[in-house]
Amino acid sequence: MTKSEARKHSLSLRKNVDNIVVSNNIVKEIIKSEILKDYNNIGIYYPIGKEISILKIMDAYPDKKFYLPITKNEIAFIEYNSSDKLIDGPFNTKEPIGNIVRRDTIDCFIIPCVAITAHNYRIGYGKGYYDRYLEGYQGFKIGICYANSANMEVIVDDFDVKLDFKFIG
Repeated sequence: MTKSEARKHSLSLRKNVDNIVVSNNIVKEIIKSEILKDYNNIGIYYPIGKEISILKIMDAYPDKKFYLPITKNEIAFIEYNSSDKLIDGPFNTKEPIGNIVRRDTIDCFIIPCVAITAHNYRIGYGKGYYDRYLEGYQGFKIGICYANSANMEVIVDDFDVKLDFKFIG
């Protein structure tokens, strides 16, 4: 299957899923796994549409720093606390206000995925923001995806992000 076909298929399946229940279950799984215990600076995302929301993990880790993306010509990250004001960004996102941090400040990214291949490659919306931003990144990369869009047989490109771990719900 091509990435375009996987994307179209996966996005159509999202319409029938209760993303609130799935989001709560994924957050519980992340906390229970203790996968974040060794990371202090974590890049997360603000969910758009029916993406799985992981924002509640911030409550479970008050001692860690979290960063949300902003998107101009490229993606970048700004430190975010749950009490911080967010402004409207492109693609119906919400973005923090502040100073952009260097990528190597963040030692773990939790990344939204439209689909994840059987070999742990991320399929996104097709704009390549995360692929370009994470090229050569040596930190830990966790993908978040609906169960009906995980472990797909998809033809990937050399530039696609390979995940170190995935949570599927």
